[in-house]
Amino acid sequence: MNADPKSQLSVKQYYASIKGLATAVAAVVLPLSSKIIGPDSTAYVFPPLGNMEGVARIGFVALCLGVSLGVYFLVSAKSIVSPRRVIWLALFTAIVCFGIYLAAYQRFVRRLDIPARHESVYVSVGYQRTSFADQTFPNATDLEMLRGRGTTEEEIERLWTIKSIIVARLILYSSCVLTSMALLFVFSFAVAHDVHSPDATLKASEVAASE
Repeated sequence: MNADPKSQLSVKQYYASIKGLATAVAAVVLPLSSKIIGPDSTAYVFPPLGNMEGVARIGFVALCLGVSLGVYFLVSAKSIVSPRRVIWLALFTAIVCFGIYLAAYQRFVRRLDIPARHESVYVSVGYQRTSFADQTFPNATDLEMLRGRGTTEEEIERLWTIKSIIVARLILYSSCVLTSMALLFVFSFAVAHDVHSPDATLKASEVAASE
């Protein structure tokens, strides 16, 4: 059953409200949160992606803003029979994606400690070594190869095949982003559902009329 258009909040009214604005702020802050927290936690919140990181963050912000806006239209259409089912499905998706992220992180992310500088460097590697790596480091671990060659992108691409690096980073990125988007969806959905309640909609309409 379609809702009465007069009882719905417009996009402008929704994002002008404190709660609606909070979803937009969350959509921007979430992808950039790893830049705010300490350096030791940064790699856990957002995986190291080498040269892909800049573009990946921009896409992350765009996707989160898309979730915020998409939830508005989803809730305003009032076509959802069971909001609880939607929330539980989103939470389940977040759990599954987070599990994939943990597995990918364990497999592809390496931490290299640098005692001389009292810091650690996090890099993502591939799953298939190059012939150069096999010949130069036949029995070495990933960390031993990185200690021997360094952590620059040039050296990583010399030790692991380009295809395996790209696939590994896409898995890391996708699982991280989907986890965040699912959690953002739950937050935005709850907020939008509250803002679009009859009492909230009526109050917003009265405020708009008085202006």
